[in-house]
This record gives sequence, C-alpha cells and structure tokens, in this order.
Amino acid sequence: MGAKLPSVSQAEGKAGRHSATASAMDRANPDPAEPPDSLGAVVDWTQLSEWVRRRRVVLGGVGLVAAQIVWKAYFLSQFFFWQDDYRYLDRALANGFTWKFLMQVNGGHLTPGLNAVSWVLARVALYDWALASFVSLAFLAAAGLAALRLLRLLFGDRPVILIPLVVYLLNPLTLADMGWWSAATESLPLQLAIFMALAAHVRYVRSGRFKHAVAACAWVAVGMLFFEKAVVLPVLLFAVTSAFLADGPWLKAARGCLVRYWRAWLLYAGLLAAYAAIFITALHTSGTQPGSPGPYRGALAFVSDIVRYTFVPGALGGPWHWASQQSSAYSAPPVALEWLSWIVAACIIAVSILIRRHAWRAWAIVAGWLVLADMVPVLLGRTRYFGAVFGLEPRYVADAIPVLVICVGLAFLPVIGQQENRRQPQAAGAGQLATAVTAAVLGAFVLSSLVSTQAYQSATTSVPARAYIANARAALAHAPAGTVIVDFPVPSPLMTAALFGQYGMTSQVVGDMARGSHRVRWTTQPVGTINHLMALGTDGRLRPVIWYGALSPNRPGGCWKARHQEITVQLYAEAVNARTVRIDYVAASAEAVTVTFGAQSLQVNLRPGLNSTYVAVRGSSNAVVISALPRSQLCVGNAAAGVVLPSNSGPAIPAVPLTG
Repeated sequence: MGAKLPSVSQAEGKAGRHSATASAMDRANPDPAEPPDSLGAVVDWTQLSEWVRRRRVVLGGVGLVAAQIVWKAYFLSQFFFWQDDYRYLDRALANGFTWKFLMQVNGGHLTPGLNAVSWVLARVALYDWALASFVSLAFLAAAGLAALRLLRLLFGDRPVILIPLVVYLLNPLTLADMGWWSAATESLPLQLAIFMALAAHVRYVRSGRFKHAVAACAWVAVGMLFFEKAVVLPVLLFAVTSAFLADGPWLKAARGCLVRYWRAWLLYAGLLAAYAAIFITALHTSGTQPGSPGPYRGALAFVSDIVRYTFVPGALGGPWHWASQQSSAYSAPPVALEWLSWIVAACIIAVSILIRRHAWRAWAIVAGWLVLADMVPVLLGRTRYFGAVFGLEPRYVADAIPVLVICVGLAFLPVIGQQENRRQPQAAGAGQLATAVTAAVLGAFVLSSLVSTQAYQSATTSVPARAYIANARAALAHAPAGTVIVDFPVPSPLMTAALFGQYGMTSQVVGDMARGSHRVRWTTQPVGTINHLMALGTDGRLRPVIWYGALSPNRPGGCWKARHQEITVQLYAEAVNARTVRIDYVAASAEAVTVTFGAQSLQVNLRPGLNSTYVAVRGSSNAVVISALPRSQLCVGNAAAGVVLPSNSGPAIPAVPLTG
C-alpha cells in the first residue's frame, strides 16, 4: 500500500505550527540589520504594568522613603554638631574601645550604641558633618522601610497604609532630632527597633514560631543599646497583642495573651532584668544618682506643655512657629492654631471610635507610651533643675511618632487575620465622603508639615558653629610653632559650655583637631616665658589675647629705669583682682629676678633676648616691681596686670575667615 497522505487539516496544522515556530525564532534571533521598530518589541508593557500594579503599594512606599531621604539630606546640610555632640566625639577620641568606655553614663543616659558610633566617627573623620549625616540618613532610611514593612504586615498591601507612612516621614516633631546628631543617633535606632520588634512579634503571634520572638527580643536589645526608652518596648508589644491581635474584651484578652505567649514574655522579662542590672551598675560606677521630679508645679507644667504645645500640634503637622535656640528650637504654636489642633485631634479620635469599637485602645496605647517613655524619664532626671522648659522640646517626643503611626492604623484599619470590629456596615455614599475628608486632612497635614519645617529652618542656624570649627582647624594648622593658647569655654553657638565642664573648653573641643601636633600647647593660666600667647575668638580664629585690667604707659627710650636695684613699672590705673602679670623685657643672659605685685613676691626666671614673661598673681595693685636685678643688662619695657581674654579684633590666623 502507498503511504497515507496527510489530510488538509493536518497539513494546515503543521504549516501553522511551522509558521509559529519560525516567528518565535525570528523574535528570539532578530536580524541585526533590522532593529526593532519600537521599544514594545523588547519590553512587554502589559506584563510590566501588571507587575507595577501588583506592587504599587510597595513601590509607592519605597518612593516616599527615598523622597524623604533626599529632603532630609538637604535639611541636614544646613546643620552642624551642637551641644552633646562635641562631648561624645571628644571623649570617644580620648578612650579606647573598652567595656568601661561603652558603659559610660551621659547625663543619665546609658548609650553604648551611640558611644560606639562616636568612637568610629571620631577616628575616621573628626567633626565631619557629611559623614555624621550619612549615618543619620542610613538609620532614617532603615526606619522608614521598617515602617512600611510593619504596615503591610498588619494591614496588607492596601494603598491606604501609605497615609500613616506619610505621617511618619513628614512629621515635624522629628526635626529637632535630625538636626542634633547625638539626639538623632539615640532616637532613630530606637524608632527602627520599634517597627522591627513589633513586626517580629506579630509574626510570632501569627505563626507560633519562637524564633520570631527571639528576633523581637534582639530588636528590643538594639533599641536599648541606643536609648533606655526601649525598656518600654515589651509593654508596647503586650499592649498591641492584647488589644488588636486577640479577640474579646481587652482585660480578658490580656489574660489570655499572658498564658498563650508566656515564653515570649519570659524572654522579654529576662532581657529587661539583664538591662536593669547593667544600668544600675553603670550608674553606680559613674556616680550618677536617679533624680526626682522636683516641685510638683514644675512637673505638672512639663506634662501639660509637652502634650498641649508640643505633641498634639506636632502630630498634626505643627507647631508652625518655633522659639529659636540657635541650632535647635522650642515648640511655640500660635494660640489659634494650638486650639485648632486640639479640636481636629478630638474629631479624629471621636470619628475613629464611632467607626470601630476598639479604636479607643489605640489612643490609650499612644497615651501610655507618652507617659512611660517620654514623661517619666524626664521627670526623674531633669525637670527638678530646668522646670517645664523641656515640655517645649520636640526631641523628647520624637520616639512617640512611630507609636502614633502604628496606632493610627490600628484605630482606622482592620488587622489581617482578626475579626472585623467596625460598628456597622458602611452606608451607601459614605465611602466617597470618607475619601474626601481623609484627602483633605492628609493634605492639610502635608502643608502644615512643610510650613513647620520651613519655619524650623528659619528659626535655627548652624553657620557660626560650622565657621568656628573650620577657622579653628585652619588656625591650628598654621599657628607659629611654640604658640601657647589660653583655654576658654567655647562660644554658645557650639554648646552651653557651663553645662559640660571640661568638655566645654576649647582645648577639648578644638584641641582634638591638633592631636599629635607639637606646634601648640594649651594653658588655663599663662606662666613663664611665652612669646606667642594667643586665644581663639568667637569666630574660631587665633588672635593675641587682650587685657582686662591695667597697662603701663610707654617710656621714652623703651626701658624703665632701675633705682636702688629695682625697677618699678607704674600702671595707668589700679588692676583689681588681677590674675596675671605680663612683663616685656630684653635680657643679656638667663637670670632670675623677683617680681612683686601687691602683697605677693615671686621668683621669675628670665631668658636671654626679647621675650615676654607671665606671672600668676592674686590681688590688686597699680605697679609691678622687679627686684634682685642681675648684673647683666636688663631692659624692662611694658607691663600689664589683670585678666587675659580672647580678642575678636586685630591680626588673626587664618587671615581670611572661613565659612565651613
């Protein structure tokens, strides 16, 4: 029999398959001489748009975080180190990376994490603001991404979760933290730990896998390394678990959570006990004692101010106006906007409670964090000395913003895997109204935040501090060899020197930039032969010191005459409460003379040549007497008595001021 021929349909099928195969091969191996007609031949726009649509919430959140980093980078470029920043960096440079150094208590704070970061930065590049800002921005980016991750974990990939994310990223209460480097390095890791610890704990509750509880405990420990406020984190984890991750009345749910997740609570309690032991030991070693709230009126004023003027207006994008504190600022909202913020806050809380039965629990959690983490530590440590002024400092409540963001979501959004607690089904048309109101409130918050940020930048400046460090760095590099610099407190644009003791002196703040150099030395009391006695002015430039006291008139011929083997140099007026006497002289050889000022007589060694010698005195007189004169020729020129002070006029090093 002959071979069976294929049917027409079979032949057409084979031809079709051959044609499809050929087309596929043509697409896979295009002719290089014939480039594709459009980008559509390379990119499958349908698949790409579908991929973007599925991930629009993640991409939107990452985009918001990235935009915030760019914005905050510009914001930080206008600031510089201030207050505690210098003490942390100076002390880090003077210590090895030891347990004792890491466990040093600073103003009642145990911050080994901040100590470690300071130790590294001080050695890599001392007072390098760009590097310090990079560290802050890295923590900020990590915290922003952690916030997005937690919101997705709790509420799912719904676009509405970007609203609380925006509240976190734009909130003005975090500005003071960002512009103050040591405060940022305390607060930002704590904020990161809040988001990450709660995310790990939620995963533990949902899966029952103990490794997630261990991860949560590790993140609590990270928070403790940077800020002792992290001890409140286990309380936050328990509150959120019992209020929103368990069903039933809150008290009953709390009892059930204690039993069901006992291993996690035991783990957290063990960490708290270990931290308490380390903290108490560190306090004892440093000699620091716990404080007390002081007068109840000051304590009440602090509590009232931090809620009334700082947290509530700030949570809604305020305070819109700031009281300048040089490189930082106090919250000072206008009265009308202050009251308006309270009205809006009350309306938001009331609406959430009307919509959801458990919303009040979220606001109770925010209030609990404010009391335990932001009020109690300050009441115990500082209000007895400074009263209610701390209630106007936004940095004390910056760590409450992550908790606020979480609780805003819990108050308005259903938690994945939990029973819906909406009081009644949404009425027809209510969705559009809710969307419009939400958009209006969010728009007002964004606008208010931008206004408050601009007002903060206008109320603060770091230009003097930046210029001072730049000038001082150049001055130490170009000072004449053998220069002696009188040690004075640094000016206020850098820090309130009286609060920091030795760490507020120029030898500490500026001297570290000349570490290892033998060109200059520092003194608090000039004594002996010094030909280049200088001091740093308020702009950081080196100038000869000036005298507050009395000077001698110029003598014809340049030398005071000796009578009866002594030289009496008359001053223009009596130098009262003088601390230093300066004598300018020319000696033929090294000799010893006696200098008398008032009731004091001191032996002074002279060097050959043209020199100036300084004598430490205590008292008042209108003359300087030099006796026990040498047999060799001695010419005494001018003299001065009084107190040496830094100068802001005259020849300076560098000759042209720098701006940093």
